[in-house]
Amino acid sequence: MIKMQQMQLKKSKKAFSMVTAIVTIVIMATLTSLIMSVTGKTMKATTQQYQKEQAALLARSYTELALLYVSGYDRTGGDCIETITAHFGPAHPYGYDITTNIQYIGKEAALVGCGPALSRLNGGSSFDETMSIIVDIYIKYRNLDDPLNRDITFHRRSLQKL
Repeated sequence: MIKMQQMQLKKSKKAFSMVTAIVTIVIMATLTSLIMSVTGKTMKATTQQYQKEQAALLARSYTELALLYVSGYDRTGGDCIETITAHFGPAHPYGYDITTNIQYIGKEAALVGCGPALSRLNGGSSFDETMSIIVDIYIKYRNLDDPLNRDITFHRRSLQKL
């Protein structure tokens, strides 16, 4: 009788060990899937932040490039530079397409034929006597993590006095 009780006790210990092992495996699998999900989301957010920062840096650089082009460009006779286009990075669609639009404002710009004929702004301020440019930078890039392959456009506008 004692032997039978000992055998039943051994069997119940084995069954309890099996249930414990299964529960442990399920818990570990759940934790692993949670960690993988968080890691994937972190990688996606990091990639998006990198792309946006790269676009912002390119916008600043192309603003300076536009200022350099305009300051060294011969504007006599209304021949003014208005658009600069470029591509940065790997081949399309994974790089950055950059479009720079330049608008001239001020009395001097109107005299050389680059800007619209403006009447005095703000009751004749000294701003009217100078030439300034409005630089619009549009940077289009593809979101690498988007399953629909949509493009994102980063825009930066600045006013530069010449």
